[in-house]
Amino acid sequence: MLRIFTLIAGLTLTFFVQAEEVVTGTLEEIISEDFETGKVERRFALKDEQSGHYYFIEVDELKRKGMKSGDRIKIRGERGERRMLHIRETQKLKAAGEE
Repeated sequence: MLRIFTLIAGLTLTFFVQAEEVVTGTLEEIISEDFETGKVERRFALKDEQSGHYYFIEVDELKRKGMKSGDRIKIRGERGERRMLHIRETQKLKAAGEE
């Protein structure tokens, strides 16, 4: 019984760790407009400097953290559906060439 519990706990922890990501890159704002309805959607994307993958972050989460388009940032967060990244920790980094 203890072996089964240990196995289940280990698998659960493995799945949890796999869902966590650390992504570093420059924040980009994506604005799309539906011309028929006039609806405008704002999203933020972060392209990981290591893998080249894009992750999407909720606008409200970034506003609470004081982040804006063009900021070079490092985010530790939980990966959700459709490459959404839910922020746990953020760090604003200096852009290349800044002292």
